Amino acid sequence: MEKTTVYIVRHGETFFNAVHRFIGCGTDHPLCDRGKAQAATLRGPMSKIPLDRIYSSPCRRTLMTAEEVRAGRDIEIIEAPGVREIYCGQWEGKNRDEIESLWPGTVDLWHYEPDKLRMPDGESFTEVRDRAVAEFCRIVKKEAGNRIAVVSHMLTIQLIMGELLRIPIRDVWNMVRLENTSITTMEIYGNGDFEVTDWARDDHLPEELRNTQVKIAGFVSKDFTAKYDLSSVLGKRHYDGFALE
Repeated sequence: MEKTTVYIVRHGETFFNAVHRFIGCGTDHPLCDRGKAQAATLRGPMSKIPLDRIYSSPCRRTLMTAEEVRAGRDIEIIEAPGVREIYCGQWEGKNRDEIESLWPGTVDLWHYEPDKLRMPDGESFTEVRDRAVAEFCRIVKKEAGNRIAVVSHMLTIQLIMGELLRIPIRDVWNMVRLENTSITTMEIYGNGDFEVTDWARDDHLPEELRNTQVKIAGFVSKDFTAKYDLSSVLGKRHYDGFALE
């Protein structure tokens, strides 16, 4: 049966990532120096993979990361708007304390009940999930039988994977973290079967470029434990949206 292999890559760090400010698709920052160094380490593992194409969110941070995935080869990079990050609306560029002072109680929704949240003038998690999953399925069907990379963002990737793994939006932050430049690998078949063979792999990063704390926008956690660990996400499953007609 024809197999499509997909490498899902999160972008490198940006300045707003480093200072814990909300950065969605409305803030088009490039990679910071640390993020560039992180992305450069992708050349090692990705240069060994004979990719047919690379798809990327249109944000500068993802496109810069996609260049390192390309690793100097003649591989087309295609912008895929559907896998861009959530639009944070009026939250863009603000930190946790600023948001809490302007919209009391909404920070807790982001952290504990994201399925109930719509940021002022921004997107809901459901809207992001729906357009990102639709784009991802479109890409997979178009590239049937190929090896491709998709470069995207932490929340967007986790919402895509949450849908595929039947993890509810409320638990989106309870999955094993996708740190900057982590690589998740999937094998997808034309009948809709798929297997997650590697999740959030980041052993290409040297210790000095790793995050010592789990970071989610305005949050830093020193003692995070995933509710859905690797045993929950690795393995074979089925998703009708992958099935070729």
